[in-house]
Amino acid sequence: MSEELTKKQQKELKELIDEINIEAEKVIKDYAENPSEMSGSVVHVHENSPFLDSDDNGEPMWSGSRWTKVIRNE
Repeated sequence: MSEELTKKQQKELKELIDEINIEAEKVIKDYAENPSEMSGSVVHVHENSPFLDSDDNGEPMWSGSRWTKVIRNE
């Protein structure tokens, strides 16, 4: 069995590649026009996580700019 693609297979492959590229361009254009607020890294912290606990003085055990969006559901 030959590992070379036939002319027909090459044509089909090129058509698929072109179709995928067209769809990718549409996705890029749509994102540029309608950026998602959820893009970027997301860290999920369970509501019972020790990262949300306070010490004996009421100060958060974990602090810093990375934790400013973490809130505990009480």
